[in-house]
Amino acid sequence: MLLIVIAYMALMLLVGWWAGKFYVKGMTDFLLAGRRLGVILCSATLAATHFGGGAVMGGGEYGFKYGMSGAWYGVSCGIGLIILGLVTARRFRDLAFYTVPDYLERRYGGKTIRVLGSLLSLVALVGILAAQVLSARGALGILGITGNTGAVVATLVFIIYTTSGGLWAVTLTDLIQMTWAAVGVILASNMVLGHTGGYEGLKALLQAKAVGPEYMSFWGMGTAGIMWLLLPTVMYTLIGQDFYQRLFAAKDGKTAKVSSLVGGIVLVVVSFFPALMGMGARALANLEDPSMAVPWVLQNLMGPLLGGLILAAILAAIMSTADSLLSAATSHIVKDFWIEIFHLSEVDHEKELLRVSRIFTFVIGVLALIIALIVPGIIDALIYSYTMYTAGVFVPVIGGFLWKGATRAGAFASLIIGSIVALWGILSGVSLFGAPVEIFAALISLVIFVVVSLITKK
Repeated sequence: MLLIVIAYMALMLLVGWWAGKFYVKGMTDFLLAGRRLGVILCSATLAATHFGGGAVMGGGEYGFKYGMSGAWYGVSCGIGLIILGLVTARRFRDLAFYTVPDYLERRYGGKTIRVLGSLLSLVALVGILAAQVLSARGALGILGITGNTGAVVATLVFIIYTTSGGLWAVTLTDLIQMTWAAVGVILASNMVLGHTGGYEGLKALLQAKAVGPEYMSFWGMGTAGIMWLLLPTVMYTLIGQDFYQRLFAAKDGKTAKVSSLVGGIVLVVVSFFPALMGMGARALANLEDPSMAVPWVLQNLMGPLLGGLILAAILAAIMSTADSLLSAATSHIVKDFWIEIFHLSEVDHEKELLRVSRIFTFVIGVLALIIALIVPGIIDALIYSYTMYTAGVFVPVIGGFLWKGATRAGAFASLIIGSIVALWGILSGVSLFGAPVEIFAALISLVIFVVVSLITKK
């Protein structure tokens, strides 16, 4: 197993070096792959951005707990990409921006809304990146690599190849990683079905453990549970910098749209396999901790060769999300702050900005590593910005896109109030009909957006 994982990491470093040497000549190459991505690369990197450690390990955990409806964790991500393709992908690519805050400033005017949107997104990206470091440590724990050594090595690998080759390296490695991860979970779930006697055998074993009929149903989680999983995921996908960066990197608007649709369909399909792994673990083992479902399958049902390949697939899923987050965070630092706010470089100095981009990519990656290993307690606090960003920025972005009457005052007020309500909901634990905080915060943000825009419309 260990040799396979080492070989996989070496391959990622080689691809990063190769992309940096032959493809990256300036900042646009580094941050947006020269805006030259075709459908295959763009679809793969969009899907890989969502299909991370959470989709594999978390999908297995949800499958263990909820059965077939546990697939909704990943299916929601796929639906988000499909809606992105249908609604905004083509138009936003045609605008040729670098970041989502680019759009906010262009649509409403003024730097303040750019700064607020960038800060919320940047802090959240760093927090989620730190969480991916811990996911890598957990995955390598299956190999018996305890402590922080494995996490440090895995993190340095994706930091180095991302720093070397930028979005070109991220995209090329994402294609490898998404393919590897998809094949890995398909093989693993088929091994599970082989040990249970097929799907009907799995069903019989689960029924013997007194699971209810809803466990085998795709809708078993219930309408409310599915909606509260689906809506926040779709909302973030429609405004997340890590997704739009890939759309901006597509060679044209049509490519961006088709890639988003293809990536979404791929995610919907592959999301059922981690859930099957979790269901198999429940049928075959007496686990008390659902999060151990996928590790149990790897340790008990796979031989060293297949287990190593699938463990590398899990690492591929984790690293494909991590490199996407790292690249997206760098784009905020360089484009939104270095260039637009502080004017520290002229936009046409591509080689100078390439150097700056690489420096910040490395710094952000190391910062996330330090947070994860030394002060992991603040990761949850950083990820609060993810909820605040979704609650505050969703309405100004999508509302501004759909409604010509939206004003700067309306956008600014809705962003501020939506973010504050989300933070209040997080800290107080208040819930409205069981809805996630970003849902009711976004509804309040929408009301403010419409009312203030109507009052201030010229």
